Amino acid sequence: MNKHPLTKNEVINLLKTIFIENLGSEKIELLLAEGRILTSDIISSINLPPFNNSAVDGYAIHNDNLHDSMKLKCTQRVAAGDQTEIFLKTNEVARIFTGARMPNNSNTVIMQENAIIDGDYIIMSKIPQLGENCRLIGEDVSKGDKILQCGEKINSTNINLIAAMGKKYVEVKKKLKVGYFTSGNELIEPSERLEGSKINNSNRFSLQSLLNDSYIVSNYLGILADSKDKIIESLTENLNDYGVLITTGGASVGEEDHLIDVIKEKGRIYFWKTAIKPGRPLAIGQINETIIVCLPGNPVSVHLLYGMIIKPFLEFLCGSKMNKPQSFKAIVNFSMKKKTKRLEWIRVTLDQNNLETIYVNKYQKQGSGMISSIAFSDGIIEIPESVSKINRGDKFDFYLFDQLFN
Repeated sequence: MNKHPLTKNEVINLLKTIFIENLGSEKIELLLAEGRILTSDIISSINLPPFNNSAVDGYAIHNDNLHDSMKLKCTQRVAAGDQTEIFLKTNEVARIFTGARMPNNSNTVIMQENAIIDGDYIIMSKIPQLGENCRLIGEDVSKGDKILQCGEKINSTNINLIAAMGKKYVEVKKKLKVGYFTSGNELIEPSERLEGSKINNSNRFSLQSLLNDSYIVSNYLGILADSKDKIIESLTENLNDYGVLITTGGASVGEEDHLIDVIKEKGRIYFWKTAIKPGRPLAIGQINETIIVCLPGNPVSVHLLYGMIIKPFLEFLCGSKMNKPQSFKAIVNFSMKKKTKRLEWIRVTLDQNNLETIYVNKYQKQGSGMISSIAFSDGIIEIPESVSKINRGDKFDFYLFDQLFN
């Protein structure tokens, strides 16, 4: 186990060495594959488009020695889906519609807006360039092209391409089974009437929402009591059913925090404590074949650690790369000091008065227990370990919550 708190990069590099054995794959219908992770490359078995076709409504022509005064006879009509192969004679055109197959000896389409109709003839108001308005066979994707790699996630931007290849089924990783606990004797299920030192079990609902991904099957397993024996019992009875168990709270250094000791006794701890604020008490271990992710109890830490580290890790366990969440460069509208040797995630709001460039303002409440800061801010900026002072106008990586958690 680590002797000093790990940096974010050290955490990510260590997580790349952890695997789940025998997760396996399955063949499923493409209609059910949104969000699933591929277990093999997808190679195109066809050309796309599969034939030369028109990109517009207009008139197909063989572009050869055209001039303004030409009258071209319209002899045929071709609609999308027509199967008949046709040929054009000299000075002939075919009425054609978007997506329709080009006549075999045609290489250009005159847009209908550039054609003057005169009975069965047309006169061009503008001479098209050779190949204009024509989509050629294989110009989008050629037969044999690799269109997606093993480990990529199927999503709304690539599922259309897979379907266009004619694939009805895809090979994907089986869903990762994730069980999750919250912990603490102070927790109760949501109520507007709190008594004594009780608090609402809000992290249960956060994790349920965060784990709502197509490649995961998740189940809430209840509240871990602040008792070593109870923790052992709860973990042990669920080890065989889940590839990953996630806990919130109980992993700090308090007298009632027994979770780390239990994992040490029954398995191993890969690391405990990070040089990240908020999120220092993060720990990851393993008992038998089950990976244990110990998140802090503070709601802000749960969200930010999940989006920035744990979600990419779960995707990695399912065969994907350890993908860095998407970020943008943002200019800060504030100044502040910070400690060196730790990375900080500062919650910020977008400056709506500057929409051409991304400017951000510091959200007023930065405590790791400030639940409202997740709801009312737009994202975080990441301040590297080496930075001790932030000046107005500095640029940092900005992570938008809408992308980080969805």
